[in-house]
Amino acid sequence: MVTDYSQFSEQPLLQTKISIPQIPHEFVQRPRLTSRITRGAQGPLTLLAVPVGFGKTHLLVEWLEQTERKAAWLNVDSEDNDIARFFNYLTGALQNAYPGLAEDVLDLIQSTKPGSLKLGLTILINDIAATDEDIVLILDDFQNIQNQAILDSVDFIIKHSPHNFHLIIASRNTPGLELAHLRVKGLLTELSLEDLRFNSEEIAQFCEEVMGLKLPPEVIQSLIDRTDGWVTALQMAAVTIQNQTDPGEFFDNLQGDSHILVDYLAEEVLDQQPDEIRQFLLRSSVLDTLNSSLVEAVVNPDAQPGYGSVILNRLENAHLFITALDEKREWFRYHQLFLDFLRHIQSEINPDEIPILQKRAAAWFEHNGNLDEAFRYAFKTDDIIWTADLLERNIQTMIETGNVLPLTHWIGKVPPEIVQERPTLMLGLAWGAIAIYQLDMAEYLISNIQRGCDETKHEPFSKEDETILGGLAICQSTLALFNSNIEQAAEYADLSRKYLQEESPLMRSIAALDNSLYHVFSGDTEKAIDSLKDTIRIARQSNNLMIRVIGTIQLAETQAMQGQLDQALASLQKAKFLASSPEEQNHPLTSLVDNSVGAILLEKNELEQADAHLERGYRDANQLWTISSLDSLVARAHLKQIQGDLQGSKDIIAEAAKMALSTESSQWDDTLVSATAVRLALLRGDLADASQWWIKGGFPSVEMDISLSKYPYQIFEYLKLVQIRFLLLRGQDLDQDEDFKLAIKNLELLMPEARKFKRRTSEIEILILQAEALECLGDSSAKDRLLQALALGEPSGYRRIYLNEGSRISDLLEACLTTRQDGGAPSYLPSAKFIRSLIRDLREQTPPTEKRAPAQLLEEGIITTRTVEIPEATLSQREIEVLTLIAQGKSNKEISSELYLAVNTVKRHAYNIYNKLGVNRRTQAVALARKLDLIP
Repeated sequence: MVTDYSQFSEQPLLQTKISIPQIPHEFVQRPRLTSRITRGAQGPLTLLAVPVGFGKTHLLVEWLEQTERKAAWLNVDSEDNDIARFFNYLTGALQNAYPGLAEDVLDLIQSTKPGSLKLGLTILINDIAATDEDIVLILDDFQNIQNQAILDSVDFIIKHSPHNFHLIIASRNTPGLELAHLRVKGLLTELSLEDLRFNSEEIAQFCEEVMGLKLPPEVIQSLIDRTDGWVTALQMAAVTIQNQTDPGEFFDNLQGDSHILVDYLAEEVLDQQPDEIRQFLLRSSVLDTLNSSLVEAVVNPDAQPGYGSVILNRLENAHLFITALDEKREWFRYHQLFLDFLRHIQSEINPDEIPILQKRAAAWFEHNGNLDEAFRYAFKTDDIIWTADLLERNIQTMIETGNVLPLTHWIGKVPPEIVQERPTLMLGLAWGAIAIYQLDMAEYLISNIQRGCDETKHEPFSKEDETILGGLAICQSTLALFNSNIEQAAEYADLSRKYLQEESPLMRSIAALDNSLYHVFSGDTEKAIDSLKDTIRIARQSNNLMIRVIGTIQLAETQAMQGQLDQALASLQKAKFLASSPEEQNHPLTSLVDNSVGAILLEKNELEQADAHLERGYRDANQLWTISSLDSLVARAHLKQIQGDLQGSKDIIAEAAKMALSTESSQWDDTLVSATAVRLALLRGDLADASQWWIKGGFPSVEMDISLSKYPYQIFEYLKLVQIRFLLLRGQDLDQDEDFKLAIKNLELLMPEARKFKRRTSEIEILILQAEALECLGDSSAKDRLLQALALGEPSGYRRIYLNEGSRISDLLEACLTTRQDGGAPSYLPSAKFIRSLIRDLREQTPPTEKRAPAQLLEEGIITTRTVEIPEATLSQREIEVLTLIAQGKSNKEISSELYLAVNTVKRHAYNIYNKLGVNRRTQAVALARKLDLIP
């Protein structure tokens, strides 16, 4: 059954912070400035460092409307000096404009572990560079950022900015960024105060088209002289002179500079308003943003519904310094200068009313689900007890929605003596300490909570008590996990189930993983990836580390199956970061990551690195989770065989088989080990060993169908591919075309599902095996199938999937290279460079054999046969016939004609002979066979 987890959404971001503001229908277009921004957007940074009131925001919105570019917009405020909050909103802004961007960076950026911030920023930059479109990010009101860590992070982004990324910063002053080197290199576009001043033409246009004032030239000149091109002062003056009989005389009587003028004009504007509007302006000034429902709740809770909408519309129509923040014109804000003036007046005439209004705002945001804003307004009231109550009743929601770091931030503002009296607040701090890896602090808090619970809470427990005890158990489980005490972690997890209901975060994350594994087992990689991303999100919300890591590893393995090998490695990098402690100590969870990384590096043919990861994964997992090292053993067995250590590979398979039969293993582990042993035997051409393992695995005869109903899809598919390999080897060994035809039939049945479920790895292997089977039948389309397989794997870095086939595809690769170099090839063909690299590696790699060193020494004449332990070499009668003709100097074509065999069958026999004798060349095979009296 598929569960719908959409109801468990995270705390919402305040959309007005990440939405592009709106401009009025009548506005003054400023092409002289928008054209400069367009030019600047070709570089990494455009900076508008201009004081308040000169139209920076308006200009940027105008530019966006004219260029029709998408842009991520973040309106920065003073609360954003918290690095976690800043990047939470920054990534939210990016995702708002460019869905899917920067999905995996927030955890890293917000972590306090060493190096995590730089790693997260690097991944963010890489994500941007990997997109096909230009990314524009606008940071408005950036002067609010004083946190040096944030400034350094922005510097890092600018310094390493990819060509498709453009940052635009609007600030009231020059920000503390490293700008000098950008100026020297001509990579910075700056718009100054002088640039943004309105000129006479723009002032005349503003008065006539925006304000509806047809003013004589001398009055316009007065506006220029008195406002100095300052658009806010200009607007206030225009509103004021609407009621003047003689505008010229009005300006002549004004004294002082433009800043004094603004204060005077703001008072004039306020005095001209009706009492209802004046009271509305003053009371609503406690709000940073406004919408109709919010202002009704804050300004006049007893008003009729619709009151707020009517008033806001009146203010907008009267040009009373209010700006729409969204396309629907539901959210607004006052111009900052006018807002500052209103707050100053309110604090002078109605100071006692302000905390009441702020509590109303906090209550409205709490009711509407934006707890971050609710807490912000609550702390402004200075009523710490009321604020602590608000925090306490919402703490469970914050934890369940993954907002632990913001919660910790807010609880940290409560005096410690009040926190000590409230176990729920202490639990929130403990969660936060765990989230930022302050484990000593977490243990201290948890011990205090436990002591308090032991003293005050006794059965029967209230619902509140059960919530605290359940949350405490989950914290204890997580700490035990960090300390590698798996048994204790499981005990605490079981204890949490006793106190928490099925809808608890822990229960939801476990159910989500089960749901994801259903899709993994079904073979559908698309549905599996979507479900796993949901699982990771839910686990992050509930701070369930184990589910997050396991889910991320499974996501990586599914991405690898889709052919996204590099993306899979990136996911595994994140999983290892999550699983590692701040001291970078090895942990059982990290062993699972190492196993998966090793398997992908093995496919990329990076054997040395793969060996290191697989060895470490096996060692670390073996500390506690014996069965979790099974995947590592299987991959290590494959690697040993590739390296030519056949006995080492067999020993590892034997160990894996023993482990798979243990009571700890899953029901499919013994099947997987047996099938892997068969596959490795087939790859080295050992049909006898393959037959023994096939029987041990309890599989049906090679000719019989394997039933999908008995296995999860990925196990079924793996078994079918092993079965097909068995048919191909047996057909070549016994020269049976029926086996080749049956193999092709089975491959044709697998291919539609591989493509439907986007199982790229399987699709490549199916194409390779089709090529081998068709070549055995003398079908000329064999080359085309291999070309398709090569084209699918080259972009993602596949190599071993081809190299594992050894000499079975060497001639086909040569034919593919010839086709590619002849020109006129179909568009799907891979590069000649890629094919040449595979041919080179095939020539250099060592065929898998039990003991190669004695054969090499014999060939070189260093030792004699009597002092050498020769591996058993049991050649079939047909192989002896082929080897005899080889010794006579016959070519493969001549042997084919003399024995009435296909040329490919002759090659197959030759490969088996070399493999069994542990040699590489004809001369070595003939010399050793004569020493062993196998041929005359």
